[in-house]
Amino acid sequence: MTVLVLLALVASPAIAETQATDAPALETGVTSSVDRELYLEVFINEEPTDLIGAFVHRSDGELASSPEELAELGIKPRTKAQDRTGLISLDRLPGLTYRLDEAAQRLYVSTGDAGRAPRVIDLSVTADQERLKPRSDTGAVLNYALFAGSNALFEGDGALFRGVSGSFDGRLFSRFGTLNQSFIAEYSDGAFNGFTRLNTTWAYSDPERLLTFKAGDFISGGLSWTRPVYLGGLQMRRNFSLRPDLVSLPLPSFSGTAAVPSTLEIYTQNARTYSGDVSSGPFRVVNLPVFTGSGEARVVLRDRFGRETVTTLPFYTSSMLLREGLLDFSVEAGFPRRNFGLRSSDYDERVYGIASVRYGLTNWLTLEGHVELGEDLVNAGAGVAFPLGTYGAASVALAGSRSGGQTGGLINATLELRHNDWSFYGRIQRAFDSYQDVASITADRVSVGSGLPVFSAGVPRAVDQVAIGVPMPLDLSSLNLSYTHLKDADGDRSQILGLSYSQRIFERGNLYASAFTDLEDDDSFGVFAGVSFPLGGDVNVTTGVESRPDGVNGFVELAKSEKLENGSFGWRLRTSEGETPDRRASASYRASFARFEAGIQQHDDKVRATVQVDGAIVVAGGGVFATNRIDDAFAVVDVGASDVVVKHQNRPVGRTNRQGRILVPRLNSYERNTVSIDPENLPVDASVPATREVVVPAYGSGVVLDFGVSDTPNAALVELVDADGIPLPVGLSGRLRDGDEFVVGYDGQAYLTGLRARNALMVLRQDGTSCSAEFAYEPDPGSQVTIQGVTCR
Repeated sequence: MTVLVLLALVASPAIAETQATDAPALETGVTSSVDRELYLEVFINEEPTDLIGAFVHRSDGELASSPEELAELGIKPRTKAQDRTGLISLDRLPGLTYRLDEAAQRLYVSTGDAGRAPRVIDLSVTADQERLKPRSDTGAVLNYALFAGSNALFEGDGALFRGVSGSFDGRLFSRFGTLNQSFIAEYSDGAFNGFTRLNTTWAYSDPERLLTFKAGDFISGGLSWTRPVYLGGLQMRRNFSLRPDLVSLPLPSFSGTAAVPSTLEIYTQNARTYSGDVSSGPFRVVNLPVFTGSGEARVVLRDRFGRETVTTLPFYTSSMLLREGLLDFSVEAGFPRRNFGLRSSDYDERVYGIASVRYGLTNWLTLEGHVELGEDLVNAGAGVAFPLGTYGAASVALAGSRSGGQTGGLINATLELRHNDWSFYGRIQRAFDSYQDVASITADRVSVGSGLPVFSAGVPRAVDQVAIGVPMPLDLSSLNLSYTHLKDADGDRSQILGLSYSQRIFERGNLYASAFTDLEDDDSFGVFAGVSFPLGGDVNVTTGVESRPDGVNGFVELAKSEKLENGSFGWRLRTSEGETPDRRASASYRASFARFEAGIQQHDDKVRATVQVDGAIVVAGGGVFATNRIDDAFAVVDVGASDVVVKHQNRPVGRTNRQGRILVPRLNSYERNTVSIDPENLPVDASVPATREVVVPAYGSGVVLDFGVSDTPNAALVELVDADGIPLPVGLSGRLRDGDEFVVGYDGQAYLTGLRARNALMVLRQDGTSCSAEFAYEPDPGSQVTIQGVTCR
């Protein structure tokens, strides 16, 4: 490997120069009976690379190195110049000459751009950042949401209390995975209606292999042209979210050449994303930070004389594409689940297996595949996705099925385009004959008399979708048109036509309008238009009109948004006047242990009241905490002292309780989270090993961070003087007998820990001699103990 320090070599001075050709190497005038290893500072075209390369000087005079070493030095390795040992001889690289100054341990290489390996500039945010291993300690979380409502007020013909319902989501987590259980319950009209189980799932993720395993209830994987289903069984799938630093999309890259040492600046979407120096020669920029859709990058190359070369590079990235070499898949098997949310355990008796896969064959071609197998069903399909230059991307897929002795097929095509401010999205799907999938053959046949909405579970026979974004002459405005045509398996049709427009007005106001209609149903239409603007203090006002089949209403809404910080509150006032009046008022408050909301509504002549409470109970780190809802990761911070401010990403989240602990919510799973403490309120005699810790938590889990603060470190500030009473010089080192080392500071003071009733120490003087001293120590809790005038003889 290339090293950054020169190694001293004892060798006979020699200077050799050679011209590389495909012919046998020329005699250099320096020969030896054995090969020798040389570490040389490398110059290319008389410019330093600031790198040291490892080379082998062979007995025949040739100079060779490994392909990896040459590429890192900026020399392009060629397979034809590689010998049986795996090394590449510089003498055999075409177009390259070199001069070896062995006395100065330098190598001067001359070659053109064709013989140079481009310097790779990686713009990935985490390219140079150490990747920490995700953590998951042991604990439990129960999220809850309780909702209570009243019957009509002021009527007096029934009970005021209507009932209460609740949704609960509990999970146990550890390094072995997470067990999740969710359910809902309801009490109404004086009777308890029981529990309805939702999900029971165990999940485990392996960040190294980017795999997530699940057992229990889950949604199957799928592609844009398939229909995922709920299963009870087993699943293994690729999970790119376990590595937020890994970008699965094909990101744009570009190459260039600097004639002389220059400064390189890169701008994406008018924001500078990179600035650095490049040496002369070729370079390549990878992992450009972009988002899905179209954009452009501007590359500015500025030489030492201030001359600029500006290049604009358009690009297009799409979520339909997968980066070259990446494999995305999901494999599962289980019993299809029906009536989710209505019944606790309604599973089909048949077992089905489903597999979906995507593979980035190249950055311009992504392959897709999907299979569904089970009793009386075989379904398989394949597709491809590819870019359309810098303007868009497209995909095409074909599938076929056999079920009940009948066959069918499906075709799906998707197109997305963007140019300047124009955008287009289109999708066409057709199902032929008796095409079936797991969803269609396992769904319940809901009867019209069941009281539930009737939806066809079969594969739609036709789906057409079009969305167009149109630039407008006014700045900060947009116009969007949409059309959706659907023909379900029963032959029923819908044609939804929609239009929306928005325009920024004043400084921060917004004007908006939207409309929709079903061309197959004259009574299905709606218009919504209005204007909103802030009044200051997080208060916004919105007013407008809405037109529906039952009439036209005008509305006004005044609202103050609630923040995520504890102690924040919000409120909302809304009135909608028309044929059917609708008036509402609500207020919310976020405490440290839960969130509360109360409201009252008048619809027509009926008035009802509601109350809602959301929160969580957490058991972790030796404590029980009541807090707001925990949807992702969190940390329990154990400081060891009360009333200490704790911060997350440098933002205060609260103070430790009497036990010295605090729960820090809203950590980002699989990302670096910085948790720190403010030592200002710690006792003056407290020992603080660290005030900051960086942690990467697993999804849905908690981590316990122990900062190890000790109230009784047995420490003192000791003033050391010589026999004449003069403080010892600053910088001297010493050691307690059977204790830690220390350094003498200004005025001879040294901070010593781990003290006993009687202590002895030794200090090493600047002249190599030493002195020793003994002193007594008596702790004084809550105060900084200072011992003065300890003589070191």
